[in-house]
Amino acid sequence: MTLEDTTVKPFKLEFSNRVIEHLGIKLYQNKPTNVVAEFLSNCWDADATQVHIDLTAHGVDGRPTIVITDNGRGMTRDELTDEFLVIGRNRRTSPAERTPGGRLPMGRKGIGKLAGFGIAGTVDVVSAPNSLLRKDEPKPEQKFYWLRFSLRDLVAKSGSALAGSYEPEVVADGVNEADFRKLLSDSGHEKAYSHLLAHATAGAGGVCVYLRNTTLKKAMNVETLIQSMGRRFTVSMLRPDFIVKINEKAITPDQALPPLHDFGFGDWNNPIQETLTIGGVERAIKYWIKFVSLQGSDWSIENAGIGVYAHGKIAQDRPFFFDVKGKEILSRYLYGVIEADWLDELPNDVVSTDRRSIDWDTDDTMAFQQWGHSKISVWLEEFRKWRGLQPKKEIIKRIRLVSPKSTLTGAEEEALAELLSEVLPNLANDEEAKDRATKSFTEAWTHAPTRLLTKSLWEKVFSSLDSDSSVFAELVESLRKSMVPEAMGLAVTMAQRIAAITVMRRMIEQDKTETHLQRLIETFPWLLGPKWERLTANESIKTLVTQKHRPDEGLGEWSIAGDKIRLKPDFVFLSDPGGQEEFIVFELKGPEAGKTLQPAEYSQLSEYLKIIRAVYVDRNIGVSGLLVGHDKGGLDLYDNRITVKTWTEVLAEARNLHVEYLRALLLASDPSANDARLKQIADFGGKETMELLARLAPLGDFPNVITDMLDLFDGAAPSSLPLTPATGIDSGTESP
Repeated sequence: MTLEDTTVKPFKLEFSNRVIEHLGIKLYQNKPTNVVAEFLSNCWDADATQVHIDLTAHGVDGRPTIVITDNGRGMTRDELTDEFLVIGRNRRTSPAERTPGGRLPMGRKGIGKLAGFGIAGTVDVVSAPNSLLRKDEPKPEQKFYWLRFSLRDLVAKSGSALAGSYEPEVVADGVNEADFRKLLSDSGHEKAYSHLLAHATAGAGGVCVYLRNTTLKKAMNVETLIQSMGRRFTVSMLRPDFIVKINEKAITPDQALPPLHDFGFGDWNNPIQETLTIGGVERAIKYWIKFVSLQGSDWSIENAGIGVYAHGKIAQDRPFFFDVKGKEILSRYLYGVIEADWLDELPNDVVSTDRRSIDWDTDDTMAFQQWGHSKISVWLEEFRKWRGLQPKKEIIKRIRLVSPKSTLTGAEEEALAELLSEVLPNLANDEEAKDRATKSFTEAWTHAPTRLLTKSLWEKVFSSLDSDSSVFAELVESLRKSMVPEAMGLAVTMAQRIAAITVMRRMIEQDKTETHLQRLIETFPWLLGPKWERLTANESIKTLVTQKHRPDEGLGEWSIAGDKIRLKPDFVFLSDPGGQEEFIVFELKGPEAGKTLQPAEYSQLSEYLKIIRAVYVDRNIGVSGLLVGHDKGGLDLYDNRITVKTWTEVLAEARNLHVEYLRALLLASDPSANDARLKQIADFGGKETMELLARLAPLGDFPNVITDMLDLFDGAAPSSLPLTPATGIDSGTESP
């Protein structure tokens, strides 16, 4: 052995007592994603432009393996002994230090090299110095260094009371490519080092880390790892000079990011830039904020929130919301990235060793935390507003698809879609569950379950007509109970209508104009004719006839008389009772006190009817009119197609009809006093309605219920409302 040989430094890993256990095994134990992230950081710091991560289910030892290969600078022998094998070496001499390739380094503490021991019993590190990146002149012969670390031997060394050292197995110490290939052939691990050999053959180099004899039960999922690496490193999907492939599948924004709405603040390729002043020092940040579209994704709430990055690597992991509480319904959709490189350049280290959290209680970070807290509140509020404006077209399409026979109106579909928009996203990509939920909500909305039950019970009733009378009685009682939910729902609707009638009465009492009443009736057309379903408001009769209800031209020529006459009645009801179409034209005159109906107004309505009849000559089509005003006056009622009523009569008739209907529904339902729908009925109908119900009901029918409801109105005694002897309903001359 020569003197030169004796001066060659051995490969030796030196460490303090139990440091391997605490910073290697325990910190990364059973966390393969964190392990891969640490080695990917080293690839970045080595100025690599390509990284291959290869996952296998069964290596040579039969267990899952992980291989990370880059085309970075590689490590020379001196760099291996003086830098790589020194645990806890501060990798930066100044905050502004950059890699030889001009990158902001991710590594800082010098302990990431221990990460592999969290999941692997054997860690092989092969280095081939990259002369292309090093710009070595003249270009030296390619050399390979191969070190093998055994966790079992390393732990045995670290268990001593004193500081220890560990010498890894040296498989290759500066061998050439030919010798390296022979070593690979003898080891049976050629496939693991195929990418490194390709780099070397191309005149470059790099490092390959081979994790085997792992504790993994199964191979890591490629898609999951792609998403995880994309979310841990901004550089892994944003830099064209740092391409990361997992089992030959490149990490891209589409794969790494969750499905996002277009709405947000900034974008991953166009972030917003701001400058914060912290402790008198200006600190630059960049960020983009989006919101996850949960539909069709397997998004986990644990991935929601803000990720804070420093030097392209996660520093504060999700879920994180800058301590904003009480907005979980909205924050679960939040997904954002904030880059603050200065966090990794502070004199005091504020990022945890495992890169999962930031110490937010320091002078260097408190102002940043306060900024984030206020920003998140703004972002969530803007998202709430935006989401509320979004059309529910897809949900409405689903409603129509799963319930093609439903008879929901457009307004009902919108309301149901709004309700389902809060439910369906929680079902992620389970389309069958979404269809079932949509169908259930739609049927509940239209009382379909009740109707199916009722139909079934009716069939049993008919089939039991010849059975014992007790069986028949039980079935009838079951039938009555089955109708209760729908009856109570209709009762609430009746109370809502009574509320509208009350509003109309007050408008008349306050001498509101004809226009005000038209607006109310346009919203509640049943105020004038409860049986009519369709109406056209304030539209030219000519337009109505020629565009919407055009007669059959094949039957001969036709025209509209009186084209030059004012042809805009207030309302036209279109009905189809008994299979015969019917037109009812309404003319409403102001309810102001002292305003008497005039002959000209009566004649005008008669002219409208004449025009329509001239077009629709079929006598099976009914044409009639209703003239409403404050006082009938002394009109000559020469047209028997026209009915004249006062506003008082109209309102009395409408209220009497609805109160009677409400009474019948409540009697059929027999609700209990704590029924929430009864409280809604009382709120809508008001005190007068509840008093009328109490007086109209036969003795002994739900007295406690009505009494309880009357107590809601300050315990006031029932007012004296005159009743007509025949119907028990208040007189039409009384203000409704």
